[in-house]
Amino acid sequence: MNAIRLENVGKRFILTHQGDSATRGFFHSFPGQKIATEFWALRDISMEIEKGRVIGVIGRNGAGKSTLLNLLAGTSSPTKGKIEINGRVSSLLTLGAGFQDELTGKENIFLNSSILGMSRNEINKKYRSIVEFSELDGFLDSPLQVYSQGMRLRLGFSVAIHVDFDILLIDEILSVGDVSFQKKSFDKIEQLRKQGKTMVVVTQSLDIVERFCEEAYLLENGEVVENGNPQKVAGRYIELLSEKKLPETFRQRYGNLKWWADKRFWDMREGSKEVRIVDVRMFNSQKRETNRFKSGEKVTVKAQFVVDEEVSEPHFGIAIFREDGLYCYGPNTLFDGHKIDKLNKGTGFFGVEYKSLDLRPGKYRFSIAIWDKNELWAYDYHVGFYKFEITGEGSDGELLNLKYRWEPENWWQRFKIPQLEKTDPLPILNPHMQDNILSPDMELASVEILDSSDNVKSVFKTGEDIKIKMRFKYLKEPHDSYLWLGLFRSDDVYCHGVSKRLKEDEIVLAYPQMPLLTGDYYLSVGVWKKDKKEPLLYGYKPSLFKMSFLGQDHGTVYLEHSWNWELPKNIKEDA
Repeated sequence: MNAIRLENVGKRFILTHQGDSATRGFFHSFPGQKIATEFWALRDISMEIEKGRVIGVIGRNGAGKSTLLNLLAGTSSPTKGKIEINGRVSSLLTLGAGFQDELTGKENIFLNSSILGMSRNEINKKYRSIVEFSELDGFLDSPLQVYSQGMRLRLGFSVAIHVDFDILLIDEILSVGDVSFQKKSFDKIEQLRKQGKTMVVVTQSLDIVERFCEEAYLLENGEVVENGNPQKVAGRYIELLSEKKLPETFRQRYGNLKWWADKRFWDMREGSKEVRIVDVRMFNSQKRETNRFKSGEKVTVKAQFVVDEEVSEPHFGIAIFREDGLYCYGPNTLFDGHKIDKLNKGTGFFGVEYKSLDLRPGKYRFSIAIWDKNELWAYDYHVGFYKFEITGEGSDGELLNLKYRWEPENWWQRFKIPQLEKTDPLPILNPHMQDNILSPDMELASVEILDSSDNVKSVFKTGEDIKIKMRFKYLKEPHDSYLWLGLFRSDDVYCHGVSKRLKEDEIVLAYPQMPLLTGDYYLSVGVWKKDKKEPLLYGYKPSLFKMSFLGQDHGTVYLEHSWNWELPKNIKEDA
């Protein structure tokens, strides 16, 4: 049975403004006359939400999310369409609506509970539970005007979740209070879900949608543009953000959510501290403790932890960031299918071994954390805390040390085993040029992206073979020149670059088992004379392709790895 059903629901608002000489001709109005225009915040919304389901609603600011919640809460009526609600509704929309500053915390509990529909007898029965959840026992006799905003939100949240309801509406309020209170809030929401409560969560946190919700809806301009599997809907949201002309800060925050770190939080330790990470060590391929590694070396990271309070279904995570904040790779035990039932009190360790740390020389950081089962909060999170360095010859800003080979067209060479070769350095290389350069000597006739069977493709799965076929047309005799090809992500991250002496008119570059994670990528192709500073020929974005990773790992590149851990033993305490 459906808890909520919407059929072709629309909501229209009438906007008024003063007419003037500039608008008089268009609106047929006179100066000073009020002009009314209509605005549809929602258009033809249809939903069927089954009882006991947790539904996420995402979308940009102004997409219609809050309007939708207000219609479900009954604080606003639809202009058209039909809404069916089967059950009692409670809302975590405007926490503490109706609070009075001159009244005490205790008096406001009774006032706000009454506004939310609780009887006097019901409030008396739940009063102690509300107080204990809010953790404000020592402030209840003080007037609300001395409360901080965080204390007000905690009190409002505590009252709201104690209302008897069948359907709970939640609007961007799951970050109230400190980390410990956030954890308790999520625990309460999880408890309500297990009780079979229906919940509709409006948020711009894709992590909450992907980990907490069973189904999701994406709103844009008041319409549903995608619904279904939360991961699919979140992916469509990121695509939508990249398609729109958005402010760069907004696009970086939501569109590239798992590609960059906020360096302001580096060197911080966050979490609710039921479990504490107390020691982290790094080891090279010779099992020697160090924080300096060679590119492509086997690396092991080991973290020791102490469990002060038993926790259920945790998981471990270790992420790699480049010093500028670029997210290289972030696996965890949850993504890799390892279930840990609980952590008993005591000490233990977890670690990850990277088979080959294929990152270019430079400075990097590890973030290490122990998360709850949904990765909505951390028990302990050391953010960008552990510095390490990959040594070797410098690069021109490349991130990755990818394996590749050139495939000559000569038939007798096709039967040889292709050898992986090192990049030949160019005398001058600017990988971030964004202007095409034409040459009187030659043309870049075509660039094709092929699979292992030489079929032209534009979408590849992580781990597939990729070939790049380039054809050149010589207008003059070939000269002593060098080819460079750069592989970039759509946000202009320079992933990899290769070069070789150019002799042929057709060249194939093969990347076996391309490890790039989900994203849009492009190529740049340049031809240089060895003694010149400027390129003879440059093609900016001559070919585009997509990578798709079937798992949930974060970052830029998949690094082959394995986990190991030792958990505290379940030793019963003496009676």
